[in-house]
Formats: sequence, C-alpha cells, structure tokens
Amino acid sequence: MASFSRRLQRSGRSAVAMLLQNDGELCLLQRSSLVASDRGRWHCVTGYLDPRDDPAAHVLIELGEETGLSRLDLAALVEGPVLSLSGEDGVWTVHVFVATTLHRRIRLNWEHEDVCWTPWSRAQEGGRELVPWLPVLVAESLLNCT
Repeated sequence: MASFSRRLQRSGRSAVAMLLQNDGELCLLQRSSLVASDRGRWHCVTGYLDPRDDPAAHVLIELGEETGLSRLDLAALVEGPVLSLSGEDGVWTVHVFVATTLHRRIRLNWEHEDVCWTPWSRAQEGGRELVPWLPVLVAESLLNCT
C-alpha cells in the first residue's frame, strides 16, 4: 500500500476532491474502465487542478461533470484541508471540500459506472475496493469538517 503524508509539500500535481454527504451517508462513485487510473475502484468527486484555476470554483465544475449536480443542489459546502498525498505516481496536492446534498439524484458521466450512498463505516462492504487515498480524505476532512 502507498504511504500517505498530511504535511503539505509543493508539487506540480494538484487535484480537487469533494466528499458528498446526504442523511449521514457518503456518495461513492465507481471509476469506469475508461479512466486512466484506479479503474473499478470507488472514490469521491475528483479532478485535476490546473495551477491557474481556483480550487473552490473548479471543484464545482467537477461536481457538475461527474454527478450532474450544481451548487444549487448543495445545502452546505465547506472548504477542507489542503493535503499532500503520496501514491504510486508521486506526490499530489489535494484541495478537499465537504458538501451536503439536498437530494441523491446523481447523473453519472463516462468517468464512473456506478454510484452508492453508504455510511463511511460500511464503505468497503459488498466487495467495494476503495481508491487508496480515499480513507485519508475522509479521516482528515469528513470527520473534521462536519
């Protein structure tokens, strides 16, 4: 398993991530066979972040693309920590956001093939294999921002 670090390091690779919640459950998205990494694994809304982009604006773009939701579908949106996560492909700077949705109507794009809402404590039930750094996002963000 990859090692993870919470300490922020400067890296050329940045991403945004959004943990969606509704009624005490977390939205997990299963990555499709068409994406470049972590095919078939379960994750949250994520996206590459260009250095010129504002993380708060960009995470809403990713939300719309991956789930069909907009800011109007959110009851709350909290900016979480900026994490430095080390994985197989290097160190990533990840800007984390935690959102509460008003409903569970998700429209998936090509990046995902399935969606489920589950309490975090049951996220790995039913054979769901998580993206390795999702537990770090939850531990550092979801449990501390809500």
